[in-house]
Amino acid sequence: MTREFNVVDEMLAPYRVTSPYGPRKDPFTGAPVFHTGIDLVKGHLAPIHAFTDGVVTHAKMGVAGTGYGGFGVVVAVQDRNGATHLYAHLHDAAVRVGQRVKRGDVVGRQGSTGRSTGSHLHYEVRRKGYGTHTDPIAYLREYCPAVKEPVVAAEIAKKAEEDVMKAIEAWKLELADKAIDNLAVKKDATGKSLLQNADEWKARLRKEPQKVLEDMPWLLFVMVDRATNGGGK
Repeated sequence: MTREFNVVDEMLAPYRVTSPYGPRKDPFTGAPVFHTGIDLVKGHLAPIHAFTDGVVTHAKMGVAGTGYGGFGVVVAVQDRNGATHLYAHLHDAAVRVGQRVKRGDVVGRQGSTGRSTGSHLHYEVRRKGYGTHTDPIAYLREYCPAVKEPVVAAEIAKKAEEDVMKAIEAWKLELADKAIDNLAVKKDATGKSLLQNADEWKARLRKEPQKVLEDMPWLLFVMVDRATNGGGK
């Protein structure tokens, strides 16, 4: 028995997507443009974690002509495929060029440096350098494919135990119903049933089993008294 797990969903869970990859209006001019990355928001100055392993190739304010102009403080990480991951508009960088990072390592803090309208992370993936941007989420899913994880034996055992307990509960309820019917049929010398209102008791068993258990000593006392003093048959 297996279940599907995708680490990408887990990595993106702390963020809110404010602008997806693709066509949009320029936030400054209103003109139609193509958004080359995805804008993610966690919280101003929140730590930004690397989405992949790789080597840091840039970790400072981007300048015109470098491919990072207008992106403010940028940390760029090159992954095993040679693709570059941009973490842009950062408040500051927490890594240096040449440093190796692992997925989950902090590369900087969310900010609003460069051409930005507010604190956010512009995350972009370039397969082969400037101008070769691709849908970053699609790339991450390709880079970190979903895996089939075996369901732990303990979980299977727990599920089996729960199923058995449900079956036992149903069996106990059926047995209790039969006992109630039997007591309702038996009568004392006066002709009264040892247990009256059988349907009521059955309904209570289903609605408030705990209350029925609390009333059981009293019920047993009444039935024994009737059977003893009335000569139940």
